[in-house]
Amino acid sequence: MTNWFESWFNTDYYHLLYRHRDDEEAHTFIDALLTHLNPQDGQKVLDLACGRGRHSVYLNSKNLDVTGADLSCANIDFAKKFENETLHFEMQDMRKSMGQNKYDYVFNLFTSFGYFEHEQDDLQVLENVYRALKPGGIFIFDFLNANMVKNSQGTHTRLMLDGVEFEINKKI
Repeated sequence: MTNWFESWFNTDYYHLLYRHRDDEEAHTFIDALLTHLNPQDGQKVLDLACGRGRHSVYLNSKNLDVTGADLSCANIDFAKKFENETLHFEMQDMRKSMGQNKYDYVFNLFTSFGYFEHEQDDLQVLENVYRALKPGGIFIFDFLNANMVKNSQGTHTRLMLDGVEFEINKKI
């Protein structure tokens, strides 16, 4: 039996629910980060849990050497059409090794962390990121606003999109 997150991100439902997360939103977010980080041309970036690659593609357009990695085979298959000499996509479980001293930056965006049932899996991800970074490398970790999540704990939302009803339950 697979974990829910191993199949959910391969579904059309996931992409329907988050269709508002488009290229424009990704560009605005990445531009803000890059203004602060000021990376050098050609630096190596791992976009961990890259989805269909919208952040990876844009990072690559900013003269960065980008690898997008995701657990979803459907997402990676979709993203591969954007590959070039400095943009690559691969299936990768973030709990597995990503190499050593390989990347100047590791980006983990759009709250793609914390889905694992066991805390040890989360710790393994962080250890893998640490090993994958070059000395002095930077980990960009986009995560939920903890106070907001705590205040919305136990919330229940129903949403109708294109005839599909989503029932969303939030809990810690």
